[in-house]
Amino acid sequence: MPEPISNSPDASTPWIVRAPGIILAFLWGFAEGTFFFVVPDVAISLAALLAPRRAWRHALAAIAGAVIAGALLYTWSTHNPPAAANAVAHVPFVTAKMFTHVHTGYKTRGATAVLLGPLSGVPYKIYAVEAPAFLTRTTFLLATIPGRGERFLLVWLFFGTIGFLAKKYRRPTTKHLAIVHGIFWTLFYAFYWTTITLRSR
Repeated sequence: MPEPISNSPDASTPWIVRAPGIILAFLWGFAEGTFFFVVPDVAISLAALLAPRRAWRHALAAIAGAVIAGALLYTWSTHNPPAAANAVAHVPFVTAKMFTHVHTGYKTRGATAVLLGPLSGVPYKIYAVEAPAFLTRTTFLLATIPGRGERFLLVWLFFGTIGFLAKKYRRPTTKHLAIVHGIFWTLFYAFYWTTITLRSR
């Protein structure tokens, strides 16, 4: 019989579920909010699969990391807009069309554009460097919390539900869930990056 997945925070719990995983989610949220190109949803979803009731901490940590990243990019763009925009433009899979999309979104929707960003597949970092021309720092950072949180929390709920049902009915091992998780994100990014490449032509 495979061992069931534990939700308890003892030493037998996978490290991604415990404090190191929460720290990773924070750092990943910060990194993706600046110049990394893989979303922290990867860490959040794995924690949610393995321990559904605990992974909300990872989502909050990723939000906190994103807010700090957004504040830094906003400040940089305030003092040197071309340099900040150019740095973000060189992040893999960031395209000129994304900047146009964000600029148009700010002009037509204001702060609401930050809330819709995660649903459009446009990286948050672009919203951060474009924000000073349209929003105050306070408004942008306040919009960042739900703007980042809506997707992180949905990821936690979605993968947490899968993890809960798997634990209840299938009792898979941690290794099996980790393999399925890896396959899912590999296929997701293969599709996403292919789509981005095609749209940029």
